Amino acid sequence: MLETGWWVLFTLAGIWAQYFVPGVDFFAPGLVIALQRRQWTVVAWLIAFWVLLLDGSGNLAFGYGLGWYGGLLLFFSVGQWLFEVRSLSFLCLLGLGLGGLHVILIYALTSLQDLAFPLERVVLEGVLQAVVFPVEWAVVNRFYPERLHGDERSL
Repeated sequence: MLETGWWVLFTLAGIWAQYFVPGVDFFAPGLVIALQRRQWTVVAWLIAFWVLLLDGSGNLAFGYGLGWYGGLLLFFSVGQWLFEVRSLSFLCLLGLGLGGLHVILIYALTSLQDLAFPLERVVLEGVLQAVVFPVEWAVVNRFYPERLHGDERSL
């Protein structure tokens, strides 16, 4: 019950933060924390809920959320073979990758829908994503409840 409550509060805080900083995903660091702790059931539920939330609230065709979290899973999977998953360098590179992925996904989806692509705005959102991601991860990791920490010896 504590775990569910924590993730609900995290999701509400992410929605609130995204209201003030549109174009930046505040859910991604939470997903990375669940991935780092190998909480596969939590990861599956979070992705399912957040994909529906992101794709349902935006004005782009369905697919941004799937591409976004699919890319995050791919980056994490590849990165864990090359880096320690809790290292600052890994988190900064992951943030850079997500910032670039944001630009690519928005460009692809706006092109498919024949919409205007606001290059400067989308690049700014990508840069903000790259900067915010490691900082938010550090904050969320600090406040993640100790009782929810899994067996970290396997990491």
